[in-house]
Amino acid sequence: MSENRASDDVTVTTDPEEVERVQKIMGDINIAMLTTVDAGATDGTLVSRPLSTQVAEDDGDVLFLVRKSSNVVRDIQAHPQVNVAYTSRSAWVSLSGEATVIEDRALIEQLWSTGASMFMEGGPENPDNVVLKVHGDTAHVWGGDSAVGTFVKVLRTITRTGDDSAAGSTVVDLP
Repeated sequence: MSENRASDDVTVTTDPEEVERVQKIMGDINIAMLTTVDAGATDGTLVSRPLSTQVAEDDGDVLFLVRKSSNVVRDIQAHPQVNVAYTSRSAWVSLSGEATVIEDRALIEQLWSTGASMFMEGGPENPDNVVLKVHGDTAHVWGGDSAVGTFVKVLRTITRTGDDSAAGSTVVDLP
């Protein structure tokens, strides 16, 4: 089922095929930009940092390995609302949701990789290594086809409407 928001010409849907498309795009892109509210600032400053996605789940949730002592964990404990941005040559996803920190050693061990060892100390048994889980509420997605097809669709929307805020995009309500 989908509907059109008249105010910004963005399609909003719960269509399982669109949920699958979002999951596939996120699953194909390793590095994401996670944006949090800086807990150390008093003015709502936003901070974005690159993180390697360990798992992009079928329901739109994503898992990252982070250090418990890091600023990203401090930020999430103060303000759990986050945004995760994925980009490739032909697709963009802006995932909005709520983040939580998980200290499950078995899960950390399951997610651990050679790449994690390059950026995190002590292996999966180190209590400072934790999982950051973002439960995706909505995903704003552009493209997903060819780079040229995405560009043409976005340009056509901007040209017809004069508005580039939602050009050729869909908002997917995630389960």
